[in-house]
Amino acid sequence: HSSESPMCSGCGPTFTRGSDDPAIDEPPMSTRLDRKDLDIALEQWITGFQASPFMVTLPRDKPAIAILKIANDTSEHIGGALDNLLSEMETKLVDSGAWTVVDNSRLSTDANMAERLRQLGDTVDPETRVALGKEYGIHYFVNGRVGESNEEVEDTRRVQYFLFLGVTDVETNQVRYQKQIDITKQDEDWGGRQW
Repeated sequence: HSSESPMCSGCGPTFTRGSDDPAIDEPPMSTRLDRKDLDIALEQWITGFQASPFMVTLPRDKPAIAILKIANDTSEHIGGALDNLLSEMETKLVDSGAWTVVDNSRLSTDANMAERLRQLGDTVDPETRVALGKEYGIHYFVNGRVGESNEEVEDTRRVQYFLFLGVTDVETNQVRYQKQIDITKQDEDWGGRQW
């Protein structure tokens, strides 16, 4: 016996669980960054980072590292996606076994440090670097930003994202590793609509 009314058959939303149909994560739903974009970007960054000369010469004593922030320098509303990327990066660094990872949320709960970090662009001033080292025992930090280039022609809109992620030595302020990751999304039925 079905509780569905014959008059309502097929009406209303249809929901699909990703574990039932993994292909639902494949097609892009917008020009914003999605999980698949972030997974690809993270894999590119981690693969390059692990193979870098910096990692080859890394001391075996599990130095402390923190991901400070990934600034959104785009017109897109992708702050939540960047927060997820930050958390996924922390997880990958922990899983590597090479690092002692200082949780970003620990830095955010310190009001003074949180304000300093909020005001930063993609550089960290010497005073903040010293505080990261002395107050939190951090040896290295990851900092980044994402920028964009938008193009619109007739009914097509293309967004090119440029994600820059670097690892900086707290003591020397030397960038020890940096990678640019490019992600392009396109909406072929855009027609000038506003979100």
